[in-house]
Amino acid sequence: PGGAAVSAVENTPSPSLLRESLHTFWQQSLEIASTPRGLEFAVPQSYPDGWQIVLRLEMPTATTARLSDGGKTLWQLAQTGQNIEADVTAQRIRELCETYQLKRDGWELFRYLPWPAPGAEIHLFTEALVSIAHLAYLHEPAAQTVNVARQTVEKVFRERQIEAKPNQILSGKIEKRIRVDYLATPYRSLAVQVLGRRGAVTSTMEQWGFRWRDLHDAHPRLLRVMLYDPAVQDIDSTASAIGEAVCDYFGPYDNVTRLHDLLDIASRR
Repeated sequence: PGGAAVSAVENTPSPSLLRESLHTFWQQSLEIASTPRGLEFAVPQSYPDGWQIVLRLEMPTATTARLSDGGKTLWQLAQTGQNIEADVTAQRIRELCETYQLKRDGWELFRYLPWPAPGAEIHLFTEALVSIAHLAYLHEPAAQTVNVARQTVEKVFRERQIEAKPNQILSGKIEKRIRVDYLATPYRSLAVQVLGRRGAVTSTMEQWGFRWRDLHDAHPRLLRVMLYDPAVQDIDSTASAIGEAVCDYFGPYDNVTRLHDLLDIASRR
């Protein structure tokens, strides 16, 4: 009996070992990179589809940090078929934003924090994003919307019998985790991004202008394609000029002839 008691004590889990294990996990999962506007970092939490959450941090003032998801949470939610403007879904998003003190600008979710930003507040911000992302499983009649642009792109790839991998991460020279909607490599790599934001997209195009140039610097032979739906997005002269300057093709999704031409180029050895 005495020996059994000693054995039980010896097998007691060590708090220090557990702390070290969790600390190692954080260290390995946390990736931080400098960007022209601040920092971009990947945290251990993931969206429901398994993709790691990447946050942006900027400094509007010397004592204030602006923490943002870069619009990825609501964009991913929309890609699941949820209409984020439908009554029930929109109401749940508002409630979660109020609970976690988040602000919304179009697709983007953000929050202002004191600098240095408290780690607990950053953790709560990611918890909020995960909660909102899980609205993908909300069952609401008429909340589903069909993304015709993405369906058209996928149909073109199927017709050409070319595999296009969705949600791929590419590394630029500055930003190390740039996510594109589709990446195909018949011979020469071709990346496709479908604009998801509704209405005016000039601010989105400014962000993608930098990303496409960064990807071009890192992968000079990469063909860059960005598509929009004229029925959903308002493409002004500025947005159009940015897209045409940084993409091999920037235009409406239904110009399938141009998509086929670019796949011809990508397939040539």
